[in-house]
Amino acid sequence: MTTEPRVIAEAEAVLEAVQEPETKLVPEGLARRRKRVVVFEAHGDDMEFTCGGTIAKFANGGHEITLVVATDNDKGSFELSVDELRAARDKEVQGGATVLGVGRVVCLGYSDGELLEQAPLHVLRGRFMRIIREVKADIVFTWDPFTPYEGHPDHRAVAMAASEAASFAHLPLYYPDHMEEGLAPHYVGEQWFFAKAPRDQNKFVDITDTIDRKIEALYQHESQMVLTVQDLQFALQASGLEAPWLADLDPHDYKRVIDRRIRAVARAVGQQCGFEYAEGFRRTRFGGVMRLVEDQELEEDV
Repeated sequence: MTTEPRVIAEAEAVLEAVQEPETKLVPEGLARRRKRVVVFEAHGDDMEFTCGGTIAKFANGGHEITLVVATDNDKGSFELSVDELRAARDKEVQGGATVLGVGRVVCLGYSDGELLEQAPLHVLRGRFMRIIREVKADIVFTWDPFTPYEGHPDHRAVAMAASEAASFAHLPLYYPDHMEEGLAPHYVGEQWFFAKAPRDQNKFVDITDTIDRKIEALYQHESQMVLTVQDLQFALQASGLEAPWLADLDPHDYKRVIDRRIRAVARAVGQQCGFEYAEGFRRTRFGGVMRLVEDQELEEDV
């Protein structure tokens, strides 16, 4: 007796229904689409120090990156005047952004160390939210508003304003004047926070292939790299410890120190996750909605 095709098809459907469900990835075209990434930082070199290798990987993947710099770095030197620092900031920020593949840089121009006074939370949050809605950001990088022991007031100000802007940009009653200007509410799916404390890191990115670009991008911030070496020398002298290679170093010859420091930090993070060099973040994604969706996983962009 020949079994009809319809019967065979029904039997196969029943068999498939009772089999163990298979975890499916979100369709590749959706997961791998070009993302719009916005980095909110307080100072010109924050991105390079905290996520430079990761941003380079996003750029390598064809994603669109916007950098927003809140302050003008006008106090970060023992040698340069305020005006000289501001002029250097523009050149240095653009140089670092170019190395990493950042497509657009927005400088807000607030004074270094005075962000809380010059741009209260509701003001800075509104400026950040305007940029998010304009760019239609998929991913926001910024300082973590809840990281312990953050000593710099500009970092704290940017952290809270950027986090709140990303969290509420899809709600139309926040800054309704944006709607009047034609900027629609927009939902930000992912927030990546610079995680200073290892306990907070839940996302690691292998930057072994991009650490050289991270370091080269930092080199573009000459005024700040000189300051970094000078700060280390102050700390060394105050500690009473001896390290002639650092104590006797001309701060303008900063490349070896910066290279050594960045590789040491990235190597320590990498040891936590099995990479030679890595960067770690506290990441939130889509409000945790993945827990409500069965048999699907989101692919990673980097």
